Amino acid sequence: MVLLSKNMKNIFKKGTLALCLAVGLNSCNDFFDAIPGQQYDLEDTFTNRAKTEQYLNNVYNYVPDETLERSARNTMSGIWTTGSLECKLSWDGNNGSEWASGATYAGSSWINFWYIEYYKGISRASTFIMNVDRCLEASAAQRKQWKAQARALRAFYYFMIFRSYGPFVILGEEPIPLDISTSELLKERNSVDECVDFMVKEFDDAANDLPDRYDGSNLGRIDRAACKAFKAKMLLYAASPLFNCNADYAGIVNPESGKQLFPQDKSQERAKWEAARSAYKDFFDEFGNTFSLYTEKSNGKTDFYESYRKVTSGVFYGADNKEQIFIRLADHDMRAYETTPYHKGFDDNNGALRGGLGFGVPQEMVDLYFMKDGRRIVDDENYKEYTGVPSSDYLGWSTDYNDVVVSDRTYFKANSDKTLKQWADREPRFYTNITFNGSTWLKTDTPRGKVTTELTFNGNSGYANANWDAPYTGYGMRKMAPKEGRSGANRHCATLLRLADMYLGYAETLSACEQRDEAIRYVNKVRARAGIPGYGKTGTTDENGFVCIPYEDTRDGVDKRIRRERLVELMFEWNHFFDVRRWKVADMAVGDDWIYPKYHKGGEGGAIHGMAFRSDAPAFFEKVVVETRTFLTKHYLFPIPDEDVRRNPKMVQNLGWTTE
Repeated sequence: MVLLSKNMKNIFKKGTLALCLAVGLNSCNDFFDAIPGQQYDLEDTFTNRAKTEQYLNNVYNYVPDETLERSARNTMSGIWTTGSLECKLSWDGNNGSEWASGATYAGSSWINFWYIEYYKGISRASTFIMNVDRCLEASAAQRKQWKAQARALRAFYYFMIFRSYGPFVILGEEPIPLDISTSELLKERNSVDECVDFMVKEFDDAANDLPDRYDGSNLGRIDRAACKAFKAKMLLYAASPLFNCNADYAGIVNPESGKQLFPQDKSQERAKWEAARSAYKDFFDEFGNTFSLYTEKSNGKTDFYESYRKVTSGVFYGADNKEQIFIRLADHDMRAYETTPYHKGFDDNNGALRGGLGFGVPQEMVDLYFMKDGRRIVDDENYKEYTGVPSSDYLGWSTDYNDVVVSDRTYFKANSDKTLKQWADREPRFYTNITFNGSTWLKTDTPRGKVTTELTFNGNSGYANANWDAPYTGYGMRKMAPKEGRSGANRHCATLLRLADMYLGYAETLSACEQRDEAIRYVNKVRARAGIPGYGKTGTTDENGFVCIPYEDTRDGVDKRIRRERLVELMFEWNHFFDVRRWKVADMAVGDDWIYPKYHKGGEGGAIHGMAFRSDAPAFFEKVVVETRTFLTKHYLFPIPDEDVRRNPKMVQNLGWTTE
């Protein structure tokens, strides 16, 4: 049996410390909590199978649970929902709101958290890769798989850094020698192309030694399918305008070597799209029959509402959910609380229906959803935009508004003053994702029958009763809300990648490579599961028998439809923040009615709108400014930690950020 020598242990200690100094990992060392409260050194760990497995599990701890957004400062969750236009959080002291206000600076400890933590995950993965073969209690085949998992996780963590901070410092795999000089510890950032090539190789090498899929007790481990999928998504980012020939970033060069970090060669712009398209094709060639968009049947027909609700619920995972590619399992009910309205007076079943719906959805996001005929709301001949407090002409519905497939599924009850008429005749995803005033709650078999959620000032879930636990836009985020409320909702997952995301990513690359008909075909797959007509030539029908909607057969015309579909399908799934940035539209001056409504100015910045949540009906329904946000060019990427830039003369800061 080969053991680490005392000298080698010292090398590992000093090497890890050196990496800490080089990239801001100022709190790490070569010890770790393999079991909470128990620490082991490398020699003790990698001569024992159980402890070796525990170390690998520890490497998985850096996979984010994005449902913990309110605790982003202390968890691997991000600010992707509240830091984007998707949501306004009612609770004070959250990092997403600080970011959206423009108050964040390069020295903000919370914004540097992911940079440091992902590098910790990378360092631990590398340590595992270098030492796992010392575990002779495990077979060579098992060690090979473990090593591949760590390599895949390392690539994934680098990608997490890349999408937020841009090109990164690639750390080597070998321990740093004892006699290395301080100057040699200081590294410069690698270029975008170097980072991409490195991640491609990492994902490829890992995929070669991993099984196609993990399931059962291994659910949540990264496998060959996830490697192939993340490689494609990473290359999609690399091909997108933020990273591909972005002239704004031409001046970002390493101060000592003069290396340009962002590619500017226009002759290679198309090649990057081709590389991404090829990676997506490889994924579908190999796994096209492994995954499928989930569909549910009711009354012998496709239940579009329930299909989408269930696949995005967070509580439906494993072998029955063939749409999920990579997930993070979690054991808390925070998301159930955050998506369940207050519902004063509905304390049945130990308060299962009484939550704290503090994730408010702006009007801009509500208006993104299509009508049931698949067209935008602004294209609907019955749509009437109003100013001020709406008259009775804009309010109410004469009958219960029910699902077209499941006739007893009520979206809102007959009323004259609890709903807007524009909330009727919307697509199924609208009713799955948005809680609006007068909407029927998911759990219908309560002692009081169907529960109506009231978000007006004095309503059962409004500000007068719920205070901070009410949505300050007058709309609430419903996605991932469990039917049973907070009861029995402890076990759930954050879906980090699913098939619909892959279809729409592939569509982007196909459009960029002038395969527009094929791009639309993949968009239509997503729309078919959503229960709305697909795009096609005049007079043609889609797979559901709906008459297709004609579209503009140009790169711009197809891209607009892909982007709109992506924003709707993946809303509240932690993609919007990055998508509008990689498309370079986050600073859009005036909305184009595809990504932002025309009444919205400033992209991810500017005034955001909602209902007058401090009023009762009808004044509640007035569209008002609920917040003004800041978006500057520098907000396309996070800053490199201020401390790293000051300590390391080779480290260049991202555009627009200053060293304090």
